[in-house]
Amino acid sequence: MNFAALYPVVASPGGGNYSVNAPGSDRLDQTDIRVDESVSSKIELFQRFSLSQDHRFQAPVFSGLADGGSYNTGNRPLSTRGLVLGYTHTISPNLVNSARIGFNRVHYISNVPAYGQNYPPAGLQFPGVPNNPLINGLTLLQPNGYRRLGEPGYTPTRSTTQDIQLNDTLSFVHGKHWLKMGPQFRFDQFNLLQIGQPRGRLSFSGQFTAIDPGNQLDTGNGLADMLLGDPVSAVISTVTYFGNRQHSYGAFVEDTYKAKPNLTLDLGLRYDYATPFYEAHNRQSNFDYTTGTIIPAGTPGYPKHLSNVDKADFAPRIGFSYSPFASRPLVVRAGYGRFFIFNEIRTGDPLQTDYNLPFFFEPSFIGDGLNLPQTPTGTPVDLTNGFPPLDPTQAFSGVTSQDWRLHTGVYDEWNIDLEYQVPGNILITPAYVGSKGTHLQSLVDRNQIPTPSATFDQNARPYPQYGGFTSIVNRGNSTYHAFQLKAEKKSSHGLYFLSAYTFSKSINDQPEICCNAPWPQNSYNLAAEKGLSDFDNRQRWVNSVDYAIPVGKGQKYLNRGGVADAVLGGWHLGGIITFRSGFPFSPVIGFDPTNTGSQGLLRAQQTGSGHLAHPSINEWFNVNDFQDPTCNCFGNAGKNILEGPGEKGADLSARKMFNVSERFHVEFRAEFFNAFNHPVFSQPDNNIDDGQGSTGVITSTVIPQRQIQFALKLEF
Repeated sequence: MNFAALYPVVASPGGGNYSVNAPGSDRLDQTDIRVDESVSSKIELFQRFSLSQDHRFQAPVFSGLADGGSYNTGNRPLSTRGLVLGYTHTISPNLVNSARIGFNRVHYISNVPAYGQNYPPAGLQFPGVPNNPLINGLTLLQPNGYRRLGEPGYTPTRSTTQDIQLNDTLSFVHGKHWLKMGPQFRFDQFNLLQIGQPRGRLSFSGQFTAIDPGNQLDTGNGLADMLLGDPVSAVISTVTYFGNRQHSYGAFVEDTYKAKPNLTLDLGLRYDYATPFYEAHNRQSNFDYTTGTIIPAGTPGYPKHLSNVDKADFAPRIGFSYSPFASRPLVVRAGYGRFFIFNEIRTGDPLQTDYNLPFFFEPSFIGDGLNLPQTPTGTPVDLTNGFPPLDPTQAFSGVTSQDWRLHTGVYDEWNIDLEYQVPGNILITPAYVGSKGTHLQSLVDRNQIPTPSATFDQNARPYPQYGGFTSIVNRGNSTYHAFQLKAEKKSSHGLYFLSAYTFSKSINDQPEICCNAPWPQNSYNLAAEKGLSDFDNRQRWVNSVDYAIPVGKGQKYLNRGGVADAVLGGWHLGGIITFRSGFPFSPVIGFDPTNTGSQGLLRAQQTGSGHLAHPSINEWFNVNDFQDPTCNCFGNAGKNILEGPGEKGADLSARKMFNVSERFHVEFRAEFFNAFNHPVFSQPDNNIDDGQGSTGVITSTVIPQRQIQFALKLEF
């Protein structure tokens, strides 16, 4: 009753509706300073300092402890500091050394509630939730069909990232060779406090107040279950923070060789080594699949940083530029390079070995699991017992693991293009671009139940004492092929334009590691995950133009000064016009028919193509071509077999330079983003279980409607 009393009073009795337009604000202040200094004729220095301070606030739905907001509500102060020092020494006319050192720091505290991080007063304190000033707030209650109460999960987030980079490049010219070489060092830190449910979360489905036991969710009431104190599930997280570290070392040598007047070769070799990321105080652990045990960092007999990495990452680079005909403006260019993608310190997702036992666990309670009867006895039950003392043995905790032998992700990239100049000072450039990725970082669940069945059986897991695994592996693959056509007109007669068209196809066998269900639906059938990449964009055409109107002093029309030139002269009109096809998506279902504990997006059973001749925002694909599997099996629909809405957009601008004096100039700009107010729609609802009126329906846009901004810039 105390929790329910936090809901605001509804203005219309019996209406049951409450609307709020919560205020928000965002202020950004930024300063950049650069100083260049010639110490002598041979030594030059530069320093650059950048500072930005951003403070964003978004009020939640309710006031005070009731909150009811999301991860995007509350205060979010963010500060960024950057410093670069540069040193260039011209040792001789053909020998130059350049050194750089850079420091960058980003710190933010995300989503701190305006009412403070306070422990709730008596009557709203949930038993078993610790009193910790770092995360204090109201336990999150989620009654089905009603707005939730309490502070949202993953708040507050406190993050500090620091990077130090050192580079040195020695350049010298010898005959037909221009050689460059040097080392590079980088030291990264990432410190994070971000806990999923630090104050606990309780969900109320309405099943305990259902009239019809056979149709519980339709006849019960989530708020009534909450008043009785009967959650259908609950979860709470232990509080931990970590400081990840990684060191990277590299060196390169490059030779630009002028083999002939019309042939230039670029030959290079790069070497890189990066340590596995590690926690500064050994607060991370890995899983030993041979013994079925969790291994904390520092355990004797195991790698220092819980994994070993490649130490022979040599990356060759080769390219050439060739002009075959002296009498024709034709240039042929081609190149190949290998690029390593190191297992980086990820900055925000939960897929890290720091979120592991014994440093972190998140026990969940299924059913009426807070030491209460499985079903009510008819007498209202309160939650005086709350969460029991947190013990990692009391629940099926998940595990995050990484390969003990990490392979460095590799991209092999190649391209060839022709450049030909046609009359009108226009360059035409057709090109082919390709790439192949191997050993890319991806996820599987190595504790998923191998065989589908009619019921879920925890004991059927390979390691039944644990829940689902976040198994980080280096087994991902990708390919990309593209035809590109570019036409560029150099500025003449007041006109400049650039038109670029791309026809491409990108395929991978798993989504990129991030926050959007990157697990396969079946970790034992990874071949079924091969398909179009989520970011595949088959066709894209972008045009940019700038035109100086020939009016005013020195121009073809109204060639005079005075008021006419001040008002009409010197204007430039420009814009960026974009056309693109849509991004792919998969029809999915909202439950696991296999009872294997799959954590991935489970795809539907496909009976037709799913395509419509005339899709609309109310019916983007033929939902009748997809259904729930009728057996305890995975759906046969492929990955990303349908395409979402494309884009047609135009950003326009007008600018004019005012010459105040010989030394002072003022530029005025007017810019119109999405100038024609054309909606660019988001992907449709792809869950076929959402039902008629939802599945296949588009309910939002992905870019704002028309926005206009004006700017003045002073140059002196």
